[in-house]
Amino acid sequence: MKSKFRIALIVAFLLATFSQTTLAQKFIKLDAQLKANSKPMPAKRKGFTDVGRYQFGNYQVISGKSGWTKTTTKSPLFQDNTTTNSSTKKSFVFVDHQADTANANIQIRENIKSYNNELFARTFLNWNRDELLEGKGIFETDFKFSTNTSAWKLAVIYPLALEKDGRLYADYKTPFKGILTNNKTYIEIREVTQNEEGKKSFLSPVLGYEFWLDSESLAAVQVVPMSKMNVWIKEDLDPKLKFILASGAAALLIKTQ
Repeated sequence: MKSKFRIALIVAFLLATFSQTTLAQKFIKLDAQLKANSKPMPAKRKGFTDVGRYQFGNYQVISGKSGWTKTTTKSPLFQDNTTTNSSTKKSFVFVDHQADTANANIQIRENIKSYNNELFARTFLNWNRDELLEGKGIFETDFKFSTNTSAWKLAVIYPLALEKDGRLYADYKTPFKGILTNNKTYIEIREVTQNEEGKKSFLSPVLGYEFWLDSESLAAVQVVPMSKMNVWIKEDLDPKLKFILASGAAALLIKTQ
């Protein structure tokens, strides 16, 4: 009986794994107009350096490097609360095949406020109010374009988590917010959590991101799994705007790696 029970558990595990794998291999759910007016561009990563050299369509990260990483922890003498701050800098050069170039500088700042001094990690699982007070990350990328006088910035705020006794506690109070802007045009970045069949993945709660200008979806990027990374950009957009959106998509791919 025990043997049959173990076999049943193994079969159930394999079926669940297969189900998650099948789910993960689907495209993300896109806005209907974007889907009808764009084509998926597979995003391929070359090399496994700190900044991936991604290529999709006519666009490519041709170089990238990591800057400094700094972590500080502060534990007040007469309080139980602990604050951990981490800062990281990266940069990359992004080009298209029409001679446009973007120089991008990334800064990542992460902050955890918790009881006791614990390590933190990204996650989206449930958390315990008694363990995590706040967990927030800020991912910023500044772009300078060779054929565009306006400087653009991509900024994303996302929840973090802390690890304690083998469990991860995520901050669900910090909402995801994202924007791509030159202080004149404001393009909202939204998380995509469903695949094209409307299903969610427990293993990868965030499957990609979509770029919205008012009520119009302009572009999207699928960041997981690696075998299904793709970028969509509306075909009727101005080439300069396309390149700006492609640059933003590349930054989000680097954020997820």
